[in-house]
Amino acid sequence: MGRRGISAAWVLLALATAVGSAGAAGGNAPSNEDAALLGGSTGGVTPRVHPAPNLAITKAKWDGEKATLEVEGKARPGAAVTVASAASGTVLGVATASRDGKWKLQQSNPRPVPCRVRASSGGQQVEAAVAGAPATCDGAGTPSLASLTVSGPASVEEGSTARFLATASYTDGTTKDVSAAATWGVDPPVAAVAQGVVTAGAVDADVQVRVSATCAEGGISKTASAWLVIQDRVALSGSHAGRFTAYEGTKTCLTCHLAEATDIHGSVHYQWRGEAGEALGLSTSLAGKLGGINDFCIYPDINWIGKLTNLDGQPVDGGCARCHTGLGGKPSAEPTQAQLENIDCLLCHSKSYKRTVAMVDGAWRFVPDTAAMQVSLLQAAVDITKPDSGTCLNCHTRAGGGNNFKRGDLEEAHRTATADFDVHMAPRSAGGAGLSCLSCHVNVGHRIAGRGVDMRERDLPDRVACTNCHAKAPHGNSKLNDHTARVSCTVCHIPEFAKVAPTDLRRDYSAPAEVVAATRLYEPHMLMASHVRPVYRFFNGTSQFYEFGAEAIPEASGRISMAKPLGSINDRGAQIVALKHHTARQPIDPVTRRLLPLKIGIFFQTGNLAAAVQQGVAEVGWPDNGFEFAETERFLGIYHEVAPAQQALACTSCHGGGRMDFAALGYAPLTTRNGKPLCASCHSAKTADFYKIHDKHVRDKHYDCSTCHTFSKAVS
Repeated sequence: MGRRGISAAWVLLALATAVGSAGAAGGNAPSNEDAALLGGSTGGVTPRVHPAPNLAITKAKWDGEKATLEVEGKARPGAAVTVASAASGTVLGVATASRDGKWKLQQSNPRPVPCRVRASSGGQQVEAAVAGAPATCDGAGTPSLASLTVSGPASVEEGSTARFLATASYTDGTTKDVSAAATWGVDPPVAAVAQGVVTAGAVDADVQVRVSATCAEGGISKTASAWLVIQDRVALSGSHAGRFTAYEGTKTCLTCHLAEATDIHGSVHYQWRGEAGEALGLSTSLAGKLGGINDFCIYPDINWIGKLTNLDGQPVDGGCARCHTGLGGKPSAEPTQAQLENIDCLLCHSKSYKRTVAMVDGAWRFVPDTAAMQVSLLQAAVDITKPDSGTCLNCHTRAGGGNNFKRGDLEEAHRTATADFDVHMAPRSAGGAGLSCLSCHVNVGHRIAGRGVDMRERDLPDRVACTNCHAKAPHGNSKLNDHTARVSCTVCHIPEFAKVAPTDLRRDYSAPAEVVAATRLYEPHMLMASHVRPVYRFFNGTSQFYEFGAEAIPEASGRISMAKPLGSINDRGAQIVALKHHTARQPIDPVTRRLLPLKIGIFFQTGNLAAAVQQGVAEVGWPDNGFEFAETERFLGIYHEVAPAQQALACTSCHGGGRMDFAALGYAPLTTRNGKPLCASCHSAKTADFYKIHDKHVRDKHYDCSTCHTFSKAVS
């Protein structure tokens, strides 16, 4: 059982203190929709913004004898109130206001005891001193601002943007990014600057400017600056060179491509939901990633976009929207001007474009990362191309948080595929077919074909099938062709997956969190494996899903099914398919038996699961009943990393090799017929050889399968 009260969670969100200072001074604070991945009142399935006019702290007391901190106050009835140390931002807990608007939090042995506490709810904050706090309390001798530095690129082309960073240093040796809170300026004024993002104007020759920032905290003000050369633009090249002289974001694209933008707005890639007629177990006809819970990073809706701070104090882009085709705003159904301008065309159409997360007008948004680009933003914007396989791989190999983590058959090695690795994706020069992603996943009006097994929605009615290119009976061997009605091509032609990068086979949130060396962030314990043998199930084209908020009922396996193929040997058209089997151990409500959402940024930064669960529950408006753990499972279709024909499975791989559990698939023969043992119902067995027995009855006698089995012969 998870604790109903949580221990102090060190919340290290980049810019949090700076944004808080700006808000107190009348500046912009993060919007409810796009608040950071950590604490505060952030958006859930439906963002809930309450005025909370009576938010107050009526009591803040440290009882040294009981080693207990007591904080009480008032808020809107039912509101979630996050209580933290005012000095460090350490989250102490989340309380819920009762019907009479009162809330209370008791915390045993907080380390350290805060000198002052801050309560946050509905976008409001109040602070109070803690009575009886010890001399060593958090905030005693709070470090003061010592110096400020400004850093950024040395040059930028006219009409482009450059991102500068203002870093504050304190008397205790710590540093903090204060770019969002600082006051910025450019001299001479041939460029504009806001929150560290410089937009260069037009120049007739190279011009050197001074970019300055001023930070004021605790009555201390520091100013620093850096030099920037605004370069006279060099000749542009690319398909759109000469069509515009300044790139103003997607607004520039909409001048000519309004219809295309409207298409992508309605697509699954932008909406993250769509028509879900083949997904059973859901109460709505539209479904997708948004509104759905999973067994990897759990719940996208409240983990959309933000900045994380890793264990080295470095800011890291965070949020599920990193692989969304938008600029940081959540999708809505209507293609308003704001929604169309939120589409990030360059993400798929410019190979040199890169982006990062930054605060823009009080909300987290994606902005061009010019420091990471090899060309100017304008050059990236005019060098427009159609997407290729590399474009798709930029996001799809990283699903689940890392290379090949989720799918198992989509990895970075596809960029330089060999025929042995993937005979379809390898170039012809390497003995492959030279196909691209769009060769199979056809594109019509910015909608992409394909659904697989564990995707709820379908973007196009077009099916991705081997028979789109290959004949239904493609082999020169009749015995092999006899299998194609019931056995998917993937069964024999993908003997293994995760051939290079290991894939995630299990995530265990009940185990201690582990630090990932590459990111210096926490992750749940994961079981990783390479050269994985698929599992096999029948699939009739429909799938079963767990619906977020529903009671989670374990199946015969003892696990809750997140996504699974439906079908049996008796379903017309059903085939045995190759699958990845993923299991997880994740939080569940012990009272309602609902799988619980996590504020995953808290977990990534602190490893504190209890804090992540408590904040996640608060953000979707559910009662805090604590948590325990449930076993879950998911089946994912395996379609890539197709082996060359000579590496396909042999007959004995399944018939006698132990790879295929025929009994579980429904192939076990009847034990009796006409009141006698099966074989003896006609004659005494002369041989036990499978092929001789089977061919004698099927080819010579023309018996239907139902003579000896519980199913009939498949019809091609």
